[in-house]
Amino acid sequence: MFKGITHIFIFDSGNTHWWHNSVIDIILLGTGGSIPTDGRNHPAIAVCFEGWNLLFDCGEDCQRQYERANLGLNRKMAIFISHNHADHLLGLGGLLLRFSLLGRMKPLDIFGPVELIDYVKVNQETINLGTIFKTTVYGIKKGQSVFNADGLFVRAFEVDHRGFALGYEVTYERPTGEFLPDKAQQKGIPKGPLWGKLSSGESVRLPDGTLINPEDVTGPKPSPLRIVYSGDTRPCQSLRDAAKNANVLISEAMYTREHSDLAHERGHMTAADAALLAKESQAGLLVLTHYSPRYGNGQPIFMEAKEVFSNCILGQDLMRIRLALDGSSEVLQHTKH
Repeated sequence: MFKGITHIFIFDSGNTHWWHNSVIDIILLGTGGSIPTDGRNHPAIAVCFEGWNLLFDCGEDCQRQYERANLGLNRKMAIFISHNHADHLLGLGGLLLRFSLLGRMKPLDIFGPVELIDYVKVNQETINLGTIFKTTVYGIKKGQSVFNADGLFVRAFEVDHRGFALGYEVTYERPTGEFLPDKAQQKGIPKGPLWGKLSSGESVRLPDGTLINPEDVTGPKPSPLRIVYSGDTRPCQSLRDAAKNANVLISEAMYTREHSDLAHERGHMTAADAALLAKESQAGLLVLTHYSPRYGNGQPIFMEAKEVFSNCILGQDLMRIRLALDGSSEVLQHTKH
């Protein structure tokens, strides 16, 4: 039935695609830490553009959260694993199997630490895990850019957990500024496909031979949009650097100050640690996630962080955050299940 996952190798370079979109949706599929609880799954974060889903970590039962969020079976997609600990990885096999059983056809790229390749191979050999669509697993040896799509970039950077672990920085840069119809009309450009090409960053030539460049009919390019996902980590400089002026920082906050000794020992952050890092980095919005079930509904985590950095929210499963082109963000939807 399955063709198998036939293309597995160490990361070399990313593939290039093209798309652009006016907003980015962030969907928290799982916000639990270590042990899933009623209403809080293991870690998984989806960053969605029109027709594209980027999934960061794939905790246990991610497949059903993915369906609940209505993210689509056959969209263009890439998966990024932060580290090879069970709570961030156990959902991968189930998600791939679900995609195959339901007929996904589009190729899928998976990125993560090099040992992820061995994990996938063992699953192939022992439980007959395979896919009916092309699936490529890229092993990352060090922090580097791993995904490049004409204005959308994903960069992996090393963090300070137990063993090799990664955080991810997503940057989206529009090819042009706002399209200016009045300028286009003044230059004799007819409304229609040429306007679309220019707003997408393409130069066009008019019937009389005049070359029109995008900057001739568009405003200044807006600042890039940046989303940073910490994965599991202690406070570290690489995360501070990545989070500098980020629009959204999605950070683990496993413990409160009361258990700071456990946080340090086990390679995690307290809520205060995450909030201080967001404050130092001048992040726009801090989303707290991966908090321990010992804190119940997470209010102790939220209250501790808010004392340090006021522009923070407590992540909850199936919460949606929309990031607009101007850098503003808002919570769109929180569906309980």
